[in-house]
Amino acid sequence: MPRKDYKYKAFISYSHQDKKWGDWLHRALETYRVPKGLVGKETRYGVTPKRLFPIFRDREELPTSSELGEVINQALDDSSHLIVICSPRSAKSQWVNEEIKGFKRMGKADQVLCLIVDGEPNAADKPDLEQEECFPEAAKYKVGQDGELSNVQAEPIAADAREGKDGKRNALLKLVAGLLAVGFDDIKQRDLARKQKRLALL
Repeated sequence: MPRKDYKYKAFISYSHQDKKWGDWLHRALETYRVPKGLVGKETRYGVTPKRLFPIFRDREELPTSSELGEVINQALDDSSHLIVICSPRSAKSQWVNEEIKGFKRMGKADQVLCLIVDGEPNAADKPDLEQEECFPEAAKYKVGQDGELSNVQAEPIAADAREGKDGKRNALLKLVAGLLAVGFDDIKQRDLARKQKRLALL
């Protein structure tokens, strides 16, 4: 059973070259108002709150050692979910990889959510496209008994913010659905109903 007393709704892990995406996602999640019909419902992650707040975001470059800092480890432990902003930059980031590994070692592999913003998923497996890979290694493979990455593939749960895919709004709603342990269609319908209500009022 997942813990239900987490300090943070999510920890956002990203390459600092994707700071604008980190800024957008942090703001979008913390200002998102959970639809009234869902608030107070008991889910596997506890009672559904009115707001997805607070969200932890690693703003500073981490220390130069290969160990994640105490603050980061504590924040990972205190977070219900890990959201990884996936791009060719984060795929190459040692820190993003370490944060995913650290989170998975805590037994929360099924609470990792990916947001694709650039590049291609699983491009490393295709000739000539290796540089386009957007998934960090630790997102693509399961962590073994020894705490290291195994060669068993994981199926990352991903929302895709790219144009022509989910787009920004739907990608955000997919992440919200993951954080609240509800179906995407449920969140999407309630979001549409809320928009229509707002338009009717205008």
